[in-house]
Amino acid sequence: MGRVGMTDRDQREYDVCVIGTGAGGGVMIDQLTAAGFEVVALERGGHVGPIDFDDDELRNIVRDQVFSPYQLETYRFDESSESQTGRHSHLAHCVGGTITHWAAWAWRFLPDDFHVLSKEGAVAGASLADWPISYEDLEPFYTIAERDFGVAGDHRANPHGAPQKTALPNPPHPERVSARRFSAGARKLGYNPFPVPKAINSRPYGGRPRCMYGGACRAYGCPVHAKATTLSVSLPRATATGKLDLRANAMVFELPLDSKGRVTGARYLDESGNAHEVRAKQTIVACGSIGTPQLLLMSKSGAFPEGLANGSGLVGKNLTFHHHPSAMGILDEDLRAYTGFESHAAFDDLHASDSKRGFIRGGVVGELNTFTHQPIAYATVLANDHEFGARWGSGLKDRIRAFPRTLVMALIGEEMPMESSRVDLDPDVKDRFGLPVPRVTKHQHPNDIAMYEWYERKLLEVAEAAGATGIRPGRETGSRISSTEAQRGNAHNHGTARMGTDPSRSVLDANCRSHDVPNLWVVDGSFMPTSAGYNPTLTILANAYRVADHFIREAGRQSL
Repeated sequence: MGRVGMTDRDQREYDVCVIGTGAGGGVMIDQLTAAGFEVVALERGGHVGPIDFDDDELRNIVRDQVFSPYQLETYRFDESSESQTGRHSHLAHCVGGTITHWAAWAWRFLPDDFHVLSKEGAVAGASLADWPISYEDLEPFYTIAERDFGVAGDHRANPHGAPQKTALPNPPHPERVSARRFSAGARKLGYNPFPVPKAINSRPYGGRPRCMYGGACRAYGCPVHAKATTLSVSLPRATATGKLDLRANAMVFELPLDSKGRVTGARYLDESGNAHEVRAKQTIVACGSIGTPQLLLMSKSGAFPEGLANGSGLVGKNLTFHHHPSAMGILDEDLRAYTGFESHAAFDDLHASDSKRGFIRGGVVGELNTFTHQPIAYATVLANDHEFGARWGSGLKDRIRAFPRTLVMALIGEEMPMESSRVDLDPDVKDRFGLPVPRVTKHQHPNDIAMYEWYERKLLEVAEAAGATGIRPGRETGSRISSTEAQRGNAHNHGTARMGTDPSRSVLDANCRSHDVPNLWVVDGSFMPTSAGYNPTLTILANAYRVADHFIREAGRQSL
């Protein structure tokens, strides 16, 4: 790894060191520099921008050459199964973080998402917990996040959505054909579809242009910055203050402690593998629910032999994704799902928890273009289906010709947290610097499996009501999801450093400050005790605004 090289710049002590520049880290950087703090930001990836952003599926998705070419992690279903090496989570290791290629679904969580244990009671095999904050605590910061990121939609349109005091800053986007047909099918079954709230400009806003509806949002960067990201919103504002020292290609491998048990900053490797150290009074970790436990577990010391801030033993545990039962069908017109963005319409009528279904919790259903913007992914799904009769030849060709007429819909389903679903350090596999890669151990709770199968049946009913033919589930026809068939990674990652009031049962306090290390904070999705049935990014943004507000007020009282 090499010795830590101390330079003149490294001798300086910053007010704050922020590790990670995505949704949580980017907001903290923006808010703290605006408040006058001197901030050093460390990002493991390099600089990207509009010149790098296109809709080349091979370059962006298959080969992953834009956002995280060096990403590596291992995956296993349980402790006895063999680990699989690869890129299993849809992360972006670049300045701006994973939000740079998010799909921009911008949901508020529901009030009962903050109190799942109290509402549902204990569930065998799960580690449910209440959040130490309420929806009311987060509500004003949702409003700030929606304003800064220019969320487009109608806050009154979802009759089952969270209560909201203020209108969204941008009007809804126009409905594309696939959304219109999906919505017609949903209404036929008595549901109430509505425009998906999106942090994508429907008109010029915030110095950024309106969307061009090119179709490439999730896993792609926006070439005009119509999609709001920390790269297009937070980091430019922070840079303009003159208070930010942003260091790209800085792979942090250790957070050292002083004799008083406080973090002194961070040690990192530059692109050539040379080691450096920065010093700061406060350290904020925002490496995501995979990267944050990796860093904390690598930062071992006499005080924390099992990893930094891990007095509870819970760092890395309680990892949740979202599961996504889906359905596909062919309609009689060009649906133009290859235009627009990932989803234009959704319904929430089946979201509320109902144990009579055989499971608790739920999620939101939307039409989407995950496959119908990406012809390689579309063809692969068809070719891999053993029972669909289209693995090769004329049958496969006919289905590929139906690409523009294919309707796809899916659920964002809440998973049960389990301590056995976790991130730790792989004992054998190392990255290009010789550091241990994160190892994901992930399986499904029986509640997840029951939810998956129930919603899949509902999705097939919507496809039929929409007038589709050749209807099939998104997974292989005839297969059954099981506890050993969990998704190998996901765009939505939560848990691994959950917050709570009891230091023995949580890693962070209610303000995302470490119970064990007083000047260490975590502001990415790993703070979440439960995942809810919505995309998490708006909640990560809102929580970062909340934590920044608390941080700034405490600094003003000189109580950090």
